[in-house]
Amino acid sequence: MHRTYIRTPAHFYRVSLHTATDNMTLALVPDENNATLIAHLLNEHYGVRKDEHITVSTTVIRHEDERTSGQVVLSSD
Repeated sequence: MHRTYIRTPAHFYRVSLHTATDNMTLALVPDENNATLIAHLLNEHYGVRKDEHITVSTTVIRHEDERTSGQVVLSSD
């Protein structure tokens, strides 16, 4: 049996759309450059209204002090 371990990153970059009444997560991206590119493309082509704006912020998905390993095990039987 062969096992492959994939470590889930602890920090992701959240691309969010903020309106006057709501905040919506559009994407969770592990790479900062890709997150800013997504935000830039959405600002250009989404048609953001006057009271809306798209932001990129860091978010913690898995805390470093958690007892779990944070690894996903993929096994092929």
